[in-house]
Amino acid sequence: MLGPAAAAADPLWQVELHAGYGVAASGRGAEMTQRPTPLTITGIVAIAVNDDPPLAGYGGIAVETLDRNAAGMVFGVELHPHDSHLRFAGGGVYMVAPFTLWGATASAGLCFHATHAMAVCGDLQLTAFIAGDDLAEGHAVTQGQGVLGLVFDAL
Repeated sequence: MLGPAAAAADPLWQVELHAGYGVAASGRGAEMTQRPTPLTITGIVAIAVNDDPPLAGYGGIAVETLDRNAAGMVFGVELHPHDSHLRFAGGGVYMVAPFTLWGATASAGLCFHATHAMAVCGDLQLTAFIAGDDLAEGHAVTQGQGVLGLVFDAL
């Protein structure tokens, strides 16, 4: 599922580890504030669900650290076009501890195989947290992160 080298035998399962950091914005109008995002560490498992287009469903855990400590889950779908290094993903995120946050996430990036069974990926990811008891009333938080990841073909 990741690039021309793997086109002949797309994997059915993948394990992915990501680390992301960037900028978050919240508020409205003149009250808009910007700050660094927490360092987000994500571990997911993706399973191929369609061959044409090449789609995979994913789910996993997310941990925020540095200036904020939180844990939750992520889920969604990934598109890995055949014979391309491109990848696109969209889904949801639910942070459950110590407070709740619900949101949607989308990313686009490139993956390059370092070995036959491992790829290195770089993505730009946008996440919009729109609900939860960790948001100020009437405000959403939008964050943009640069994400580096390792993808391991499991099967």
